[in-house]
Amino acid sequence: MENWTTVEGQVASESARQDGDFDPGVLSLTLTLYRALTAYDRAQAGELAPHGLTTGHLNILTVLHRVDGPLTMGELGRAVSVRPANLTGFVDALTGRGLIERRINPDDRRSYLVATTEAGEAFLADFLPGHWRTLKRLTGGLGEDEQRQLSVLLERFRESVEEAEAAERAGPGAPSM
Repeated sequence: MENWTTVEGQVASESARQDGDFDPGVLSLTLTLYRALTAYDRAQAGELAPHGLTTGHLNILTVLHRVDGPLTMGELGRAVSVRPANLTGFVDALTGRGLIERRINPDDRRSYLVATTEAGEAFLADFLPGHWRTLKRLTGGLGEDEQRQLSVLLERFRESVEEAEAAERAGPGAPSM
């Protein structure tokens, strides 16, 4: 098995050599983050596959399970960080399975409200206890302080990405955040 840290370092160093302005630490961070996310997603996908669900499906189900009532599609999209076009596909799939329901919003007939169904709640009641054990196992290599620190750093990273995207959309000369 290859030593990924060495491969990362080689890729980052070669990128810096080819482009003198490139910071190899940025590529190393990107590769590490991508590999960690891929490994985590792969572990969860294995747990969800027997149920015909993806991590996106589970994220939507658990968000809807935890809120005090139905959410609009916009609220749900923001809560799970999914773009509207992708969210519609996830909601269609979960609706087709009878795990969630989508109905016209009585306060704004141009929008839909989404909520879990009894079948969705029953699935979660059965699935979540084992899922929490899986998450504990997957994060067990980190101490509590390390988990908190990683959570804080990842939240800062998410904010950085969103600020960069907003600045890009605003275009040149727009005031920075």
